[in-house]
Amino acid sequence: MANHNTQRPIFALVDGNAFYASCQIVFNPSLATRPVVVLSNNDGCIVAANQIAKDLNQELLAKLGDLGSGGNRAAHPKSMMFQPYFKVKWLLDKHRAAVFSSNYELYADMSNRMHRLLAEMAPKQEIYSIDESFLDLSGLQTSYNLSEYGQLIKTRVQQELGLPVAVGIGHSKTLAKLANHLAKKQPQNHGVLDLTVLDKHALEALLAQVDINNLWGIGKNLALKLRADGIQTALALRQANPKILRKKYTVVMERIIQELNGESCLPLESLASAKKQLISSRSFGQPQSDYHSVEQAVVSHTLNAAHKLRRQNSVCQILHLYLRTNPFSDTAQYHPHHQIGLVYPSDNSILLSKLARRALRSIWRDGFAYHKVGVMLSEITPKGAFQQDLFAQSPKYSANPQQEKLMQTLDQINQTQGRNTLFFAAQGIPQKNAWQMKRLRMSPRYTTRWDEILTVR
Repeated sequence: MANHNTQRPIFALVDGNAFYASCQIVFNPSLATRPVVVLSNNDGCIVAANQIAKDLNQELLAKLGDLGSGGNRAAHPKSMMFQPYFKVKWLLDKHRAAVFSSNYELYADMSNRMHRLLAEMAPKQEIYSIDESFLDLSGLQTSYNLSEYGQLIKTRVQQELGLPVAVGIGHSKTLAKLANHLAKKQPQNHGVLDLTVLDKHALEALLAQVDINNLWGIGKNLALKLRADGIQTALALRQANPKILRKKYTVVMERIIQELNGESCLPLESLASAKKQLISSRSFGQPQSDYHSVEQAVVSHTLNAAHKLRRQNSVCQILHLYLRTNPFSDTAQYHPHHQIGLVYPSDNSILLSKLARRALRSIWRDGFAYHKVGVMLSEITPKGAFQQDLFAQSPKYSANPQQEKLMQTLDQINQTQGRNTLFFAAQGIPQKNAWQMKRLRMSPRYTTRWDEILTVR
């Protein structure tokens, strides 16, 4: 039996606990005993909260009970997460909560540091999200107790970065993901749970306690359909007939069942697959009616999308631009969009920004208060040789060595010297743009800006 287990793949999922909030606490340890929440774009909704803040949900529910039959329950949120900040501000103020705007620069840098550290802990790694990594621990059980190794990973991340993480271990990625969830939810696991050491009966007893909603790959609508089929728990799904459910749902459902049975169907992806669409969009900090301000935002989003395109060594052949007024306001509504195809696929910021400005001119209408603008690049393919059009002009920006060098220089300077060290005049001055999203509770970007580095007195 031991020899059989050593041949089976073993995965670990390492996940940061309340990652955005934890990044804030790292640089201000006094916040560790206070509720901490992070807000979405324009300081709208709560998108992250530490456990102390989440524990306030009970008080929120008690408030609902105090409303009585005459109160308006629908006007009160039942959970702090993803609720508009103004609805729970009274509760956060009462408990002296620390409230932060989203500090994307800080979170991205701390994420990169965490993933680099985790890469040293296993021969293979798949970066799954900003705060999650799958690690391949296959074969390590012959040299290590995997629960102890999980604690070693947890301790090292805490000591070197100050970030709390949980570690889940299983014979498939689905089981590792589930183990991670249980490691967080069950205090007796101390943040690490290894399912590979459990025998069949112990594992099934554990899966019988897991609601179907808590399984990776099972969304809300799918969970409702499974419940209608009498499948309420992870164990019930594990014991279901995969062929029958494949016919009723998809091959993905069959794979989930196989993964729950410890049969690995999802190998690690060492390299992130190139995205087929790239979108850059933001709501404005305040409604915009000025053409030049919106044009600056369009150019900025286009350049951001083009930079992402170059990072994955791809080119696009379609640019799509859209504008939105606020659908929740009483003002006049206008939601236009425009699509432009490129003769030759390109990743060139100059060309794409020209096309985006042309698209904006074609859909712009005065008299509207615009709430959001977005740029989408599609028909994305790997960068390489392409067939020229016999009846079109020779490409000016595609496969042009000078333009390639210019884009490389632009990216390199902004990478080493800081974002927007070099920028296009059509963007306006990034730090002074009226259309920038509102981040009134922004913390310093401690790790990416010399003028915002933490000082100790």
